[in-house]
Amino acid sequence: MIRTEKLNKRFGKERGVFELNMEVDKSSIYGFVGPNGAGKTTTIKLLCGLLKPDSGKAFIDGIQVLPKNIAAIKKKIGYMPDITGVYDQMSVWEFLDFYGAAFKLPPKKRKKRIMEVLEITNSSHMIDYQMTSLSRGMRQRIGLAKTLVHDPAILILDEPAGGLDPNARIEMRQTIARLKELGKTILLSSHILPELASICDKVGIIYKGKLLVQGTVKEIGQQLQENLVVNVTVDSGTEYAKQFLERIDGVENVTILDQSQLKFIFSGTRNEVSGIVKCLVRNDVPVRWFSENEADLENVFMGITKKEDQS
Repeated sequence: MIRTEKLNKRFGKERGVFELNMEVDKSSIYGFVGPNGAGKTTTIKLLCGLLKPDSGKAFIDGIQVLPKNIAAIKKKIGYMPDITGVYDQMSVWEFLDFYGAAFKLPPKKRKKRIMEVLEITNSSHMIDYQMTSLSRGMRQRIGLAKTLVHDPAILILDEPAGGLDPNARIEMRQTIARLKELGKTILLSSHILPELASICDKVGIIYKGKLLVQGTVKEIGQQLQENLVVNVTVDSGTEYAKQFLERIDGVENVTILDQSQLKFIFSGTRNEVSGIVKCLVRNDVPVRWFSENEADLENVFMGITKKEDQS
């Protein structure tokens, strides 16, 4: 639904986006990860046709982002900026009605659609609130409702949870997951890593204008991780299991976590881990469970950017 080919936009020598190749699948949530100034918002503006690229191409549902196609692109995209601009003198109803009219929805259809987007964003009780009275979290929810008014297939959300308290972040996360269930394709830009890891199908890490890697958190973690971290749960004999593991080639830093759990680092392959477990069992270690520690998004991000800085 979203694709870029060697997309470039420079602001001087070091700022902008460079050779960006991105792919976002239909009805998925793609987390666009990067620190402030990495190029996330520039990429979003290029996708929406708000900036003209220096070179390269961008496509929205197969339509190339070009001036002649902007009208068609706008029908497919709902863009929510990091700070939703509002008209303070309006009520929530008037605000959404104004945007519905801007998208040329007929009055009867507009009324029905406003009620639908308020329900989707859990904002129906705010229908008569004045915009000026809304908290930051409430404004974000109404901003998302506004983004949904014309029923776009693709949602581009720029830092939707930025500045929100924990409860409001949870509500926003639940709403975004619900939108995916409704078939929406979502590009979610954020630097709040735990928010992305919990709901995204794939992530792309952008740093200093370059998309360094994209895929699931697990896939990226496996590419990055040089050694495997393995947890083993035993019914008894943790000290004996520790002594046995320390004699195996490639096993390092064996640690007893509690009476039944151990952790070790292994420099071999994933296939060889099962062999280690078989050895434990053959030597009378009652193994109940073993698992590999999956890399979390924060560690993946730190590892990828560290490699980039060292290159």
